[in-house]
Amino acid sequence: MRYFYLVTSTVSVDKRTKKNLSVDNAVIRMGKYCSYTERSIDEVKKKLKTLGVSEEDTQVVMERLTQMGFLNESRFASAFVSGKFRMKKWGKKRIEMEMKRKGLSNELIEKGISGLSQEEYIDALDTLLQKKWNTLAKISKETDDYEMKQRQKQKLIRFALQKGYEIDLVFQRVKLLGL
Repeated sequence: MRYFYLVTSTVSVDKRTKKNLSVDNAVIRMGKYCSYTERSIDEVKKKLKTLGVSEEDTQVVMERLTQMGFLNESRFASAFVSGKFRMKKWGKKRIEMEMKRKGLSNELIEKGISGLSQEEYIDALDTLLQKKWNTLAKISKETDDYEMKQRQKQKLIRFALQKGYEIDLVFQRVKLLGL
């Protein structure tokens, strides 16, 4: 004779520490996780999954975190955009791509990116282009060759595009700066 036990517990096992993790403890732990820096809903769900929290408990934890103000997608979007732009000097295209990777909706992406000042954006691109041009010029100081300058200009443009700036804006600024 076989016995089947139906276990309906709100206690999960933390895979890392092998300890039981209740919903309340998960909320506390995720509150600390979210208070360190702004987090997206996908990031918190992934973290809960690594902690071994069940799908049902994850929903409860997410609701509580949202009610307590730890999770806010629009706040995350604006913080993400300003952080990546100011610290890493990323352009709009790269920021948009990374936000999509984080699971944000197009509406939130547009809202976050629209918060960037166009003047600051162009100034950042100009500064980035000037710094890169100066480093490229130092490397090839000896030659004043036309082909070398064209290769440097190509490298400069590829660098700006890799950072996520729009191609037409990059060409416009390179031409305007006389690089």
